[in-house]
Amino acid sequence: MQLTHKLIKEFIRIRLVEQTFLDLFSKGLMNGTVHTCIGQELSALAFAGQLRKTDFIFSNHRCHGHYMAYTNDWKGLIMELMGKKNGVCGGVGSSQHLQYRNFFSNGIQGGILPLAAGFAFGNKLGQNNEIGVVYIGDGTLGEGIVYETLNFISINQLPLIVVCENNLYAQSTLSSTTTAGSIEGRAKAFGIEFRESNTFDGQIDILDEALDTINYVREQKRPVFHLVNTYRLKAHSKGDDDRNPLEIEQYELRDFLHLFEQNDPATFNNFHSKIKSEIDAYVDFCLNLPELTIEEYLNSSKTAVKNVEYEIFENFSNERLVNRINNVLRSKLENNKSILIGEDISDPYGGAFKVTKGLSDLYPEQVFNTTISEALIAGVSNGLALRGFKPYAEFMFGDFMTLGFDQMLNHAAKIHNMYNRKIHCGVVYRTPMGAGRGYGPTHSQSLEKHFLGMDTFCILAVNRILDPALIFNYADERQDPTLIIENKVEYGKNGKIDIPKSYFTFIVETSSVPILIIKPTEETDITIITYGGYVDHVLEKIETMIKEGDRIPKVIIVSQIDPIQEELFELLGDNNDIIFIEEGIDGGTVGDYFISKIVQRNSKIKSFKNISSMRTAIPSVKSLEKEVLAKLTLDINYIN
Repeated sequence: MQLTHKLIKEFIRIRLVEQTFLDLFSKGLMNGTVHTCIGQELSALAFAGQLRKTDFIFSNHRCHGHYMAYTNDWKGLIMELMGKKNGVCGGVGSSQHLQYRNFFSNGIQGGILPLAAGFAFGNKLGQNNEIGVVYIGDGTLGEGIVYETLNFISINQLPLIVVCENNLYAQSTLSSTTTAGSIEGRAKAFGIEFRESNTFDGQIDILDEALDTINYVREQKRPVFHLVNTYRLKAHSKGDDDRNPLEIEQYELRDFLHLFEQNDPATFNNFHSKIKSEIDAYVDFCLNLPELTIEEYLNSSKTAVKNVEYEIFENFSNERLVNRINNVLRSKLENNKSILIGEDISDPYGGAFKVTKGLSDLYPEQVFNTTISEALIAGVSNGLALRGFKPYAEFMFGDFMTLGFDQMLNHAAKIHNMYNRKIHCGVVYRTPMGAGRGYGPTHSQSLEKHFLGMDTFCILAVNRILDPALIFNYADERQDPTLIIENKVEYGKNGKIDIPKSYFTFIVETSSVPILIIKPTEETDITIITYGGYVDHVLEKIETMIKEGDRIPKVIIVSQIDPIQEELFELLGDNNDIIFIEEGIDGGTVGDYFISKIVQRNSKIKSFKNISSMRTAIPSVKSLEKEVLAKLTLDINYIN
């Protein structure tokens, strides 16, 4: 490829914008941090700069060059890092978290790779001619999710280029001291085409080599791992650089722009002067631009509080819960944008609890097995959601969800607000939780408490009484991440209730996520709140209380456990004794969360108590498992 003035100008602009960021930071005019790509610009221009605008890019903390090469939006980038409201993401994302059209970046190492794979998977499913690039560094090769994703993109032959920018250092640690074997061997181990380029010595061969890779991936629709040997001439971030100055000096002498300046100083100085003046003038213009107000950032607008509306509940289904969820998922797959993804969910197995049985036979292009890789399942689903699909990601056991937690917390949950509410990630995660089947310490937990409080997240809990379609329909309509908790013991149960109907009225509060109220015919000041798999335990205790003539409580069965619905507060009367019952182990529980919020909202609550399981591992042996789970001695002695 011929060296053009346009290319030189783009190169100089990227470098000068990056140097401007370092200057602004030193003057206290920038907040946070900045990771420059000074010395690595050719990698950005070669790949990001030669993609089509309909292609996509996922980048990392060192993303500025990639962003400018792909979008040409250097002004929006400057405003973003200066914290101005008209920046790329309103100043919210700043240096590491940029989103514009099909460009996405995040500072979590490795975590972007499965999102890129999901986006590329969406392109393959859509049978279009679009490809993508995901930029990682040599330091990222220490992350396990990298290899989980390389395996996935190879098996599924996804149109994705993995560009590994090898600048020899993982922050301040020489990668040669932490990376065993060769980078080439790691890519080839997964059967992925490997290519290699460098950014040194004034050569622009990388431009032709990158374009050849881009064309290959587009035509062959298969992945390439492209290693770029390069070197950053500035610190990892800001000014923290402990490298040997002599080493840096050696690479400065091999730097493309340095050599161009030596060979053609007149052209270099002319371009450099004009571009620097333009950038400096724009920075001066930006200095007095406004930042987002807290109201603008939170997009706070008061919504009218709805009146709580009820209707009599009579829909006690005779069908097992597992079949009802299966029917709901089947109905979702009628929309060809819905995708089911998880371990062993395809036929003939149909999932560990047979929730997805028969669905892959009916919709073979929408139901996909993965390897045992929860982080991959979550991340690919996130990428599919960003590509416009509605993924339903199954985790075989809720206990395994912790392996995908980073993808939920640092990616899916943050995507909407991190990018200043420009896009959404409407992924749905679903999983069975709970004990009672003797599966032991790592297959019997109720871990939903660990997922409370994540931004934009909603946690829903299915119970056997209410129609699961009500839960799934709400999740389907949400634009942001949803976690659906199912209880593995309840899968085999129908929706019928055996307690005497003469003692109670069954009412459903008809909000977007319904709340079921089992209301005694006689007045009571005791309210039990529960959800999911512990509904049956409460109902069994109520039967005992009826027989023994104890005071009968009102029971509220919630289906949304985070965020807490406003309607719940309206359902709780004053001067009540509140008892929350759950299966999770004691300490920082869902019940603690609910009771804290209830008491903060209503100072007239007389007393409150949370009943949960013992703080210990759940044993397999049946007698011990029963003892560890919550003991529901719900008599009046529980009320202080």
